[in-house]
Amino acid sequence: MRGRRARPEDAVAVHRLIAHYAAEGLLLPRTEVEIYAHIGRFLVLVEPASAASTDRLLGCVALEPYGPDLAEIRSLAVDPQICGRGVGARLLRFALAIARRRKVARVFAVTHAPKFFNRQGFQTLSRQALAEKLDRDCRTCPKSPTCELVAVIATVCPERVMLPVVAACSPVPIL
Repeated sequence: MRGRRARPEDAVAVHRLIAHYAAEGLLLPRTEVEIYAHIGRFLVLVEPASAASTDRLLGCVALEPYGPDLAEIRSLAVDPQICGRGVGARLLRFALAIARRRKVARVFAVTHAPKFFNRQGFQTLSRQALAEKLDRDCRTCPKSPTCELVAVIATVCPERVMLPVVAACSPVPIL
């Protein structure tokens, strides 16, 4: 198994994998055209092929930027025939390594499988804390009113985490 950036020729296999889980209601559907247009955001884990065949796609994940300090893990999917063999965890570690190289402070996901992410070092948080995600995707989602997805977040570059400014005033002595 080896991880690599997805290539345009991977788009059909990535779409097939995502469509499988979207049909079960576990992932949001993505069109083949959308995947092809954003193939540069996808990472894949493949079983290298022999000279006579192509690589076998074992899983995929997308790393969606939300500015310089935040990114989302999207469309994490593993070939159903090999679930439970650590492929998802490897894909997630690969995506986190890419985020770290890009100096992204935090990475989040909105998921049906928060325990999986918790085992990988993610913390659960309120979806309302992800205002940009709510504006970008959740508001238009047909499942929004009854959504059961859980938000999780991990710090990948602690030195890039910006603390909110509480007040810009001089200290006041307490008497």
